[in-house]
Amino acid sequence: MVANIAGSILKGMKRISLVTDFGTRDPYVAAMKGVMASRTDAPVADLTHDIAPFDVFGAAWFLRAAASSWPKETIFVCVVDPGVGSARKIVAVERDERLFLAPDNGLLSVVLGPGPTVSGWFVENASLFLPEGSATFHGRDRFAPVAAAIANGLPLDQLGPQAGDIVRLDYETPSYGDVVRGTIVAVDRYGNLITDIEAARVSFKPFVLEAHGIRIDRVEQNYADAAPGAFIIAGSSGCIEISIANGSAAERLQMRRLDRVELCPSALH
Repeated sequence: MVANIAGSILKGMKRISLVTDFGTRDPYVAAMKGVMASRTDAPVADLTHDIAPFDVFGAAWFLRAAASSWPKETIFVCVVDPGVGSARKIVAVERDERLFLAPDNGLLSVVLGPGPTVSGWFVENASLFLPEGSATFHGRDRFAPVAAAIANGLPLDQLGPQAGDIVRLDYETPSYGDVVRGTIVAVDRYGNLITDIEAARVSFKPFVLEAHGIRIDRVEQNYADAAPGAFIIAGSSGCIEISIANGSAAERLQMRRLDRVELCPSALH
């Protein structure tokens, strides 16, 4: 069964996308792309190399927000890896006909969602790695050649044993009910506070948002027509955001990532 699943996944998988915390000043991304270019003709796209250093949660949310916009036959190579060289594993997981290759450190927690892993493999086949590789640069020495091999048609069951449970971040997923509870999961460059609450799943309107001791009851449809002050808006990811037109809600409201938020029906206030 595993071999059949792997074969069906790989029929059109010829595109690689990179998510790292490497930045572009140092030679790390260039070295990874050089290894892949020497082993596959698959195009390689840079999703981002600006994840904050060691920020596994930031990478996890970025991947959740970006992956669904990419074609289903994409290999996402995600290297934010504070545990490189340690006993942590590398995992390849298929979800919605996309493949995610990452350190097993919780980076895939958000894009996979709660529940058991689907079609996952631990990458333990050392013949796929660069010979005499470094203990400090698995991005070049392991992730890059493995991604190239998969793009060239390697069946996933040749990566290593099937993965059971993978590492999950200590992250409380949103709860939807008479009161909706969620978390600020990202602050974008404009200072918008992005929550993990999906607007389409909020069953009551109008509502009041409470966070960090602040109540916000104004909902806007876009930034351009918004009146001064803080407001709630459904962002491009489909999730609730706290925003201020032409200003930083994060700075003005002194809120930050991982602050908890609640949505309550306005009638309760």
